Amino acid sequence: MRKMLLAIPILAFALSLFASAREPAAQAKIPVLLVSGANNHDWEWTGPSLARILEESGRFDVTTTLEPGKMLADPAAIAGFRVFVLDYNGPRWGEAAEQAFLAAVRGGTGVTIIHAADNAFPGWVEYERLVGLLWREGTGHGKFHPFTVKIRDRYHPITRSMKKMKKHPDELYHRLVHMHEAEFRVLATAFSDPATGGTGEDEPMITVARYGAGRIFHTPLGHVWKGSDAQHSSHEDPQFRNLVVRGTEWAATGRVTERLFDGKTTKGWRGHGRKAFPAKGWVVKEGCLVHEQGGGGGDIVTEGIYGDFELDFEWKVAPGANSGVKYHVVEREGQTAALGLEFQILDDEGHKDGTSPATSAGALYALVAPEGAELAPAGTFNRSRIVVSGGRVEHWLNGKRILATDLESDDWKARIAASKYEKMPSFGTQAGHIAFQDHGDEVWFRNIEIRAAGIDARVFNGENLDGWKVLGDATYEVDAGAILGRVGGGGQSFLITERTFGDFILDVDVKTEERGNSGIQVRSHVNDKGQVFGYQIEIDPSPRAWSGGLYEEGRRGWLQSLEGNEAGRKAFRHNEWNHYQVQCIGDRTRVWVNGVQTVDYTDADAAAALPGFIGLQVHSGNNTRVRWRDMRVIDLDE
Repeated sequence: MRKMLLAIPILAFALSLFASAREPAAQAKIPVLLVSGANNHDWEWTGPSLARILEESGRFDVTTTLEPGKMLADPAAIAGFRVFVLDYNGPRWGEAAEQAFLAAVRGGTGVTIIHAADNAFPGWVEYERLVGLLWREGTGHGKFHPFTVKIRDRYHPITRSMKKMKKHPDELYHRLVHMHEAEFRVLATAFSDPATGGTGEDEPMITVARYGAGRIFHTPLGHVWKGSDAQHSSHEDPQFRNLVVRGTEWAATGRVTERLFDGKTTKGWRGHGRKAFPAKGWVVKEGCLVHEQGGGGGDIVTEGIYGDFELDFEWKVAPGANSGVKYHVVEREGQTAALGLEFQILDDEGHKDGTSPATSAGALYALVAPEGAELAPAGTFNRSRIVVSGGRVEHWLNGKRILATDLESDDWKARIAASKYEKMPSFGTQAGHIAFQDHGDEVWFRNIEIRAAGIDARVFNGENLDGWKVLGDATYEVDAGAILGRVGGGGQSFLITERTFGDFILDVDVKTEERGNSGIQVRSHVNDKGQVFGYQIEIDPSPRAWSGGLYEEGRRGWLQSLEGNEAGRKAFRHNEWNHYQVQCIGDRTRVWVNGVQTVDYTDADAAAALPGFIGLQVHSGNNTRVRWRDMRVIDLDE
């Protein structure tokens, strides 16, 4: 619902990921304060247009103020908003309003800057620092015309899946002025063509920044001059509308909703344990991803890997049908079906599993029963949601939370110990794929959307070593899609990323072909003597068998070995592919080898948690050969 406010206080409210069982905050629309009421552009048209763009996405609840000097001056009135959208270029707001606005942003409220809002407030230094790039003396534009906006940085939630904006009709600002050495990041640019009155340079069209804890999204796009109906096309372009929605959602939450299924193709999905999508069983029909009765094909999984996320989907089953949505699925060689936590998909009335709460619809299959589930009849769509955050899991069904559990709790550990997963004590705690189950029955899925923590940093493309550099005399090369490290008598060497990572999830397959020692460096650095120091995840095919242990290269030595961890010592297999997952989040480091947890270490030394490079070590010795493949890093700092 859109609301118009002149200066009416509203009740403040806080959003948290885990709210009441009836009204999930994660499902609630994002409260937006649209600041308008003065502009040298047609604000009487652009303000309502921006409100429509946001509300028609289904993700936002927009309140508009035409008197920001009054509205913003009341901290209680603005406390409940997650993001301010500025479509304003007029008089200063006054000391009280400006200080309350800045305090809210420093405290975490996001800001969206649209077009001429970057013209506003010359001389207000803090606003200029917040925006970063502004229309000031020397800035200009050519004529209104269609042009292409190219994505320059895909390592950001706003742009990671965006296509370039083709023939977008707009005004193209040039020579925006960088103010007060403010830090910002350019995500997209457009060529300012001299033939249209431009500079002949690529000009920033999407930037992001931080101001305190607040996220800032800025685009100079969206020009509409007073009396020019033809220029409404800048806002009516679906590409612009998509950008405003994505940028504002990121400014508000730090995440952007992505469709896991486009309703037309199987892009982004493949068969479990396969490179391709199944040739039978699964089809796209009526905008749905459908498994046909008796069609075969096996389970399907996302190409992406997810740790913390919010997944929304709708589903229906044929009478008596059974299926599941699995998550934190880690693929292993030899598995015929996806293994992970499961949201049970079921016709309770027509299937025997519906008689047991722990296997009924919405259950965390065989582990946690739902409470108060209100299921639609077979053949009718249900709305469901899975939320995973910081080890806590929630299942929702038709607008109601039906279960919540903590994967770190003693209760959860007891449930695992009493289940068929008793030999897998860390079951479900790894990041992994999302899977749809083939149980042989007819099941339909649609409107599958996810908001995930982090972004795939794409550190290895399988073709070359772009983005990496070698320290030492070992040889590193790409061989059959894998990184091969070799040393023959030299000292230890490292292949390290040019980028650094703080909080992240690393997945990689490792194979030792000779019994030389190796390792994976994380949060690591080089000192002034050229020596590497930092965490090392051990790769140790020797009889000691400490593969997966945590060692600190160049400083404290062993932090957590595998002495006493018999399951961990047996996990690694020499001359076979082994799957490693490393999670570094805050002061905690966790490691799994082939699904067996080998490390759970919390470090009291804050310096050890500083961002650093990821490195692949080949230890000194003769004829050491190590391979790494299918490497993926989810950068949680993004």
